[in-house]
Amino acid sequence: MIAPKLIRLLYKYWAKPFFFLIDPEVMHETFGKVGHFLGKYQGTRRYIRTIFAYTHTSLHQTIRWLDFINPVGLAAWFDKDIQLCHIISDVWFWFTEIWSITAQLYAWNPSPRLYRLKRSEWLIVYYWLKNKWAAYALKKLQSYKSIRIPVVVSLAKTNCQLTTDPLRWKEDYLTSLDIFTNADAGDIYELNISCPNAFWGENFTSPKLLELLLQEVKKRNIPKPIFIKLPVDLSREVLQPLLDICINYWVSGVVISNLTKKRDDILEKEEIKDIQWWISGKPLVRKSNELIGKTYQTYGGKIIIIGVWGIFSAQDAYEKIRQWATLVQLITWMIFEWPQLIGEINKWVVDLLQQDWYTNISEAIWSAHTRNSLAEKQYA
Repeated sequence: MIAPKLIRLLYKYWAKPFFFLIDPEVMHETFGKVGHFLGKYQGTRRYIRTIFAYTHTSLHQTIRWLDFINPVGLAAWFDKDIQLCHIISDVWFWFTEIWSITAQLYAWNPSPRLYRLKRSEWLIVYYWLKNKWAAYALKKLQSYKSIRIPVVVSLAKTNCQLTTDPLRWKEDYLTSLDIFTNADAGDIYELNISCPNAFWGENFTSPKLLELLLQEVKKRNIPKPIFIKLPVDLSREVLQPLLDICINYWVSGVVISNLTKKRDDILEKEEIKDIQWWISGKPLVRKSNELIGKTYQTYGGKIIIIGVWGIFSAQDAYEKIRQWATLVQLITWMIFEWPQLIGEINKWVVDLLQQDWYTNISEAIWSAHTRNSLAEKQYA
């Protein structure tokens, strides 16, 4: 993989210093437009795939009848305008998430809404669910003739005062869900009950309200997997009732986790003291891993876990996998390190699997927890 190493050096010493002089939201919009342009043509996609792709049989999994060539996906909010569904697979992400679509269009926060913390390697995100409404998002998704990889459609409550009533919350989610399920669009439906960038914050983290929502979802007999996106700052006492409800209503999996507002480990606290924020980045490694571990300890293999945030190395991704995350997602490290790292992560994960004498990624997941269970029994 000589080309990715060269790209890494060019980005680190030439492109990144220049890009980081530009407003991060401007760069985000530009990256989306360039990616959309490159994804329209077979020739450019083939060339990008030649540079970035890395595959190995040990990374392959079949989950809920969906094939994943590798476990690494693009997390929510990066492709908010649904521009990258073709090109994403060519930089070797093997699933993508259309970030929290809402039933209605809403006037989002004024700029600035995105900040880089260069020393801490965090991102501050304050978009307030900036997206086109569900019917528009469906048309954009349907405009792709074919998409090679599974698409997660993330759905959230419209961010407005009118939907602060619990019954309107429910109907708002269901409206968006019906738009996509009736059109048979998307491969996985994620209900984002934990979006912090919304009126009343994390809407359905009350067990009673979550059950109210899932009762209606269950009535629809949706044949595709339903996932729930959980907040990161949950105690075991709060987490377990939510997981109980997910299991009772045959939810396929959970996404762990959403952003945090806590300032732990931020090096630039004084520079951002007046900014309202929700943060992704390095300090979420420990928090999300703990939540993944708690979820596995409660329900074992009864529910699929997608681990997201805090992945800044192949070891971080591997650790989430060994904590029972069947799949992982990232954004922040890509912004700080550039897209060649996706293929690199996959290669490094294969190296770690071979180092531990595993022939497939699934063995690493099962083996780690088998050992943990035996250890718990031994010292009980």
